[in-house]
Amino acid sequence: MGHVNTSIDRLIKIIQQGGSVRTGIDIYNSKKTKTIEKTTTIKDENILLKLRAEGIQTLPISRKLGGGTWDKQGTELKLTRGEQIDLVAKDVLSKLPEIDKKIEQIEQIKKEASVKFENAKKNIKKVISDIKDTGGEFDYGQVENTVTELLDFINTDESAFSLLTREIFSYDDYLYNHSINVCTIGTPVIKHFINKYGKQFGMDYPEKIKEISIGYFMHDAGKVLVPEEILNKKGPLTDEEFEVVKTHSYKLGMQVFEKNHLNDPLIVDSVKWHHGPMFKDEGRCYPNDVAPEEIPAYVKVCKLADIYDALTSVRCYKNAFNPIEVVTDLFTKYATKGKLVQKVLLSFISVVGIYPPGSVVFLSNGQMAYIIDSKGPILLVFSDDRGGALKHRPDPIDLSDPNRVAAGLKIDHKRPMTTPVKVYNKLPKGLREMIFSK
Repeated sequence: MGHVNTSIDRLIKIIQQGGSVRTGIDIYNSKKTKTIEKTTTIKDENILLKLRAEGIQTLPISRKLGGGTWDKQGTELKLTRGEQIDLVAKDVLSKLPEIDKKIEQIEQIKKEASVKFENAKKNIKKVISDIKDTGGEFDYGQVENTVTELLDFINTDESAFSLLTREIFSYDDYLYNHSINVCTIGTPVIKHFINKYGKQFGMDYPEKIKEISIGYFMHDAGKVLVPEEILNKKGPLTDEEFEVVKTHSYKLGMQVFEKNHLNDPLIVDSVKWHHGPMFKDEGRCYPNDVAPEEIPAYVKVCKLADIYDALTSVRCYKNAFNPIEVVTDLFTKYATKGKLVQKVLLSFISVVGIYPPGSVVFLSNGQMAYIIDSKGPILLVFSDDRGGALKHRPDPIDLSDPNRVAAGLKIDHKRPMTTPVKVYNKLPKGLREMIFSK
């Protein structure tokens, strides 16, 4: 055997006990930078600790090339079989694939997020039912507890809920899902805004996140009082019907909160103004008695989250749009509309990403891929270079991987966007189950 892969934890322990390690092979980190010379005798555990922090699990040790492990007396240590992993590869750093670990993490987070989402959905159904039955009354304590639970989970991983598959086929539970989505999209965004720009714009109150999140969760409460035949109409609304729908925010929504004796601006502002103007003369905004500068940053965040979720979800009158296309359109529309709007937009894109999960992209080699994580981004290829369906389940790809960059693989921005529903039938069955399971 030319060399073996050895557990990095075992090597760290050897050094901590006064021993030393030499690989006999040049070691490179994930950025392809040489971090350990093959002839260097390692006596500082921090060198290995840094590699482990990058996700490195094993290091190759080549005795034929002068590598080995020694105790503090200089006696060579022969590692047990369980401490070695056979390596059939080139003389490069070997580690458990980062992409595989990332996918495992994503799957675990998705499972946990799904449980939280379904619990929140059960609760918002009860709240909406109560509002409908009583003409506006609901259990505020139940809402507060639900939002607190969502917040606690968001605090552990702000992108957790974005990993859940967006609803692209059924619109039956749209109002429930939308309430949760706007809350779980908007909350990390306003947290980012407050942390980075709060002092600059007089919003330095991170302790008020819960109240703002409650406003996001309940922003569409007034829709419950809109006649269902108008709210769920499949065809275009008449001018008169649209006027009725518009009242869900500034009139009906406010009636709901007044009936429950709730008047905290951090909550009710998002209910009242989430369709308000972001800039002067913005079209189709309401109510028309509020100026853009009167609308706080946290409401502007609510508006972006509301638009994003509405466009990337299926509705009774439209299919879901590609998330990348929606983010691009939002950027194009708002990027030059004043400093506050710009910072809100930057916060939104920092959280949601340029390539949000659920997006479909073309790659430079002609294949199509589904984004499963915006960081990277990490994606799953599902077509051949001619657009035909693959016959097997592909391995995930991290486009930030230096090997992918070096090979020239990237997203082709010149190709037209498509939507998840249009490519669903091209997905291999196993891939469908992985992507569209909650």
